[in-house]
This record gives sequence, C-alpha cells and structure tokens, in this order.
Amino acid sequence: MNAPASVQFHVPKPSMEQAFRNALTNPKTCGLMRDRLGWDASQVSKFLSGQMGVTIEKVDAAIEALGMVVTTPAYMDFLAYGAKIGASCHCARAGMGECGTR
Repeated sequence: MNAPASVQFHVPKPSMEQAFRNALTNPKTCGLMRDRLGWDASQVSKFLSGQMGVTIEKVDAAIEALGMVVTTPAYMDFLAYGAKIGASCHCARAGMGECGTR
C-alpha cells in the first residue's frame, strides 16, 4: 500500500536585503528605486556592494518603493486573531465568543 508522502514547504522569511537587491538589480524596478531615493547608477552600485547605506530621511520612501509596509507584532497578532474567529462569524459578532465553542 502506498503511504502518503509528507509534503513540506519552506517559505523563506521576507528579507529587506533581498528585496533591495531584487529591486535594484531588476531593470523594471531599478529606475523607480533610483528616482525615489534620488540615486544615480554609481550610488546603486555602492549600496549593493555595502559601501553606502540608505539615509534616515529616505527610509520611508525606500520601503514604499519596495511595496512593503512596517507594522507591529501586536497588529499582526490582532489580524491573526480576527482570521481565527472569522470576520463574519455570527457567534463572535454577537459577543458569544468563537464559533464552534458552544
């Protein structure tokens, strides 16, 4: 008899370093990143080689250009809890706790 195969997925943790590298080495996104950061090609090269960083006043623009957002663990916990009980769960909306617990 065939036993079911165990399937495992490895989802890598998002990496700001990898996001910057991908955006700055992709011709489709490099121009946008350079414009948002006010950089020229030599600055991109310096950044990718570790010889230059993102200045504090450009951090928000960089994160936005990457299509990322900054959030807190507490907010993510809130979203996870909401997903657990269900946004349209009749029991939770009526103040009776999680569905299926009564």
